[in-house]
Amino acid sequence: MTELELDYQQTRPFPWVGAVLLTLALAAVIVTGAYYFGLKNRIALNEAKLEQIKGGPSRTALAGRTAERMMPELAEEVKQANEVLRKLTMPWEKLFQAVEAPAGKDVTLLALSPDTEKQVVKINGEAKDFDAVLQYITDLEEREEFGQVYLQSHQVQQQDPDKPVRFSLLATWRDKL
Repeated sequence: MTELELDYQQTRPFPWVGAVLLTLALAAVIVTGAYYFGLKNRIALNEAKLEQIKGGPSRTALAGRTAERMMPELAEEVKQANEVLRKLTMPWEKLFQAVEAPAGKDVTLLALSPDTEKQVVKINGEAKDFDAVLQYITDLEEREEFGQVYLQSHQVQQQDPDKPVRFSLLATWRDKL
């Protein structure tokens, strides 16, 4: 039987060509970056000289005036961002469950329009009869999530053979949502 020799370490020559190319590429990047920053500085100096020659206001003065004009716009953007944040952080799931839970089988909810700023929710729905609407209002008022519930409007649907009642409610919610 012959002896088997296994050599797991292969000796390869160092890739000098790759190392040289990498060094040249790094040098080219450094030179290009230095040239770019030099041009950028020269442009800034030339613009400053041009402003001085023209006798116009400096860039910082223009920036200050622009900032003064943008303050009301910025305040409006902050206000809108806060409104969006308030709407996003609202516990919508709890609100929906609080509105849907007392509905039962005699009340069908058609629309839900919450107003986060005023902490009210407008509920549009349809009920089997007016007693079901009154019971729904009572059930909503008994929930800890809501304060007072107001019936804004109601109308019996005469064209429907079952004569359901369409209603609109306004409910204020508490901070326990």
